[in-house]
Amino acid sequence: MSFFTTIENDLSAVKKWFEGNPIVQTIEADFHAAAAELAKITAADLENAVKVVGLRILSAYATGNASAAIEAGIAVAITEFKAIGADISAKSVRTLVTTIVNQVEAATTPAPVVAP
Repeated sequence: MSFFTTIENDLSAVKKWFEGNPIVQTIEADFHAAAAELAKITAADLENAVKVVGLRILSAYATGNASAAIEAGIAVAITEFKAIGADISAKSVRTLVTTIVNQVEAATTPAPVVAP
């Protein structure tokens, strides 16, 4: 068996595991439910809410970790969605905020320094 065949088989096995894994299926279902709820909000209102949440997350990171940022983001997201009259479930708020935290974390994590 060639090296490439081995890699292809391994990737196929990983893909099959993800497709049949109940955790992955739950995450996908949560994402689709959140997307459906958020699609009911105007683009401008959603963009503004995400900016407000993102700023709150950044300030929470200054004094805490990802968990603190998520909780701070949830609190401000609930306030923002109430202000625009959007009925968003707690699960969808958590999904949105966690996604924003993951994006902020990835964007603000410095690249590792490689020794020359």
